[in-house]
Amino acid sequence: MDDTTGSRMTIEAFLEKTSQKDRGQGFFELESPHMLEVNLDGASHGMVWTKMGGMVAYRGQVKFTRQGMMEEGLGKFLKRQLTGEGAKLTKAEGQGKVYLADDGKKLTVLELQSQAVVVNGEDLIAFEPSLSYDVKMMKKMAAVVSGGLFNVRVEGTGL
Repeated sequence: MDDTTGSRMTIEAFLEKTSQKDRGQGFFELESPHMLEVNLDGASHGMVWTKMGGMVAYRGQVKFTRQGMMEEGLGKFLKRQLTGEGAKLTKAEGQGKVYLADDGKKLTVLELQSQAVVVNGEDLIAFEPSLSYDVKMMKKMAAVVSGGLFNVRVEGTGL
């Protein structure tokens, strides 16, 4: 007997109910308000920058590499060392799916079209390699009270 209304269900019913469903949203897809799926295709979308520690699970042939100290240049390296702030990143590349979350925070996918956005480095979970980023010092005292003295400016075209 198949009891899917209570706490018991068959393995088949459980797998059907909980299986991952592709919504066809492309490179970044929100699996839930708190979970981001990154679809790596090994080619044009074969790499993504992710927040270090944000990976929950992955499937496929994906290689993870911690961002090198000098990978983004001496200027960004010195800013990170002096401030202790900014984005600590991991490069995920290959073919498969990477699932990201951040302490239960609600996630939003922003599409930048030759635009820039400034965010707290702790609130940046992933971005495409087509976007550039830099650590910026906030000039207004209200910014210091609400989120910290240094934030991350992400700019270009991408997600």
